[in-house]
Amino acid sequence: MTKLSIVPPREQTPAEKLQQVIKNLPLPDGVLQCKKCGGTTTMTTTVGAKLDEKGHYKRGTVWHDRVCYQCHMQGVHSFMLPDEPRIVKERKPRTPKPKAVHAK
Repeated sequence: MTKLSIVPPREQTPAEKLQQVIKNLPLPDGVLQCKKCGGTTTMTTTVGAKLDEKGHYKRGTVWHDRVCYQCHMQGVHSFMLPDEPRIVKERKPRTPKPKAVHAK
């Protein structure tokens, strides 16, 4: 049998140390920050954007909204805001169906 041992954590690289410092900086109220990289740049992608006959830009359907741009450039898909929680309603109590009475 092989003996298992705990591997000590490795030292952080300078880039990881800087990223941790950026994540811990205080932000002004309302500023979105990525939880993975600490970036504050957001991106919105649309599908079906086009120019009409007059040359005016028509925005298509929003496909992804508030995605971290820096993570996206590295191939990571990170939303800046979590999905809004859905309200879970309590189930209504079931009313039993009346039983059929058979006449004899």
